[in-house]
Amino acid sequence: MIRRIETPPKITRADVNTVVITVRHTSDTGRQTTAAEAATVGRGEEPWPDGLLSWSLFTSTDEQALMAYEQWGDDDALDSALASPVPYLPGILGTERSAPVRYRLDRSYVSAAEWAPVGCVVTPVFDVDGPQRQRYFIDEVFAMTKDVAPMPGSIAAYFHTSTDDTRVFNYAEWSDEQAHIDMVTADDPRGIRRRITGEIPGVRPCGYRRWHLHTALATAGHADVG
Repeated sequence: MIRRIETPPKITRADVNTVVITVRHTSDTGRQTTAAEAATVGRGEEPWPDGLLSWSLFTSTDEQALMAYEQWGDDDALDSALASPVPYLPGILGTERSAPVRYRLDRSYVSAAEWAPVGCVVTPVFDVDGPQRQRYFIDEVFAMTKDVAPMPGSIAAYFHTSTDDTRVFNYAEWSDEQAHIDMVTADDPRGIRRRITGEIPGVRPCGYRRWHLHTALATAGHADVG
């Protein structure tokens, strides 16, 4: 049985070993809304394969994109779903199909504001030159920011690495969109943002989007969802 939850997914769920992240461009508000509603209805009505634990859909604040964040028990469960007689279609139903991009949660940072409700998710993405650069980049980010006080409104940051070793995806939780805008427009006296976004060899920033949760679905019986 599938149930709807009112909060974003719990990224650190202990039973999640594989994450599939899908982003699709929608070009305008009308298409974003229509596509989000259609994908939500379709995902809620179709049978869920074993091992799919949650599916969350986000709408970008610039009204130009959708993002699906899927949590799976492991790769074997996803592979079985993809190879079933009626194959599971990961991502956003009704949009262009493609091979799922798989990620692992690598490291997390939770600020003192963990208790705050999540009002906005921000997703900086980085293209990297292989697994060593994935590791080096995340190590550098944590080393540069370990003594820096959390910005107002920052709740948590969850760094994911793609299993094809080409990307780092930061799923960052904020109290609201304005808090993140204030962060990126604030002074950067230590040059941390400058270094993260363009001065680490083998790492290329691909930009970011801000998102609001549209729908979160999870299998019934799993309490560790919010």
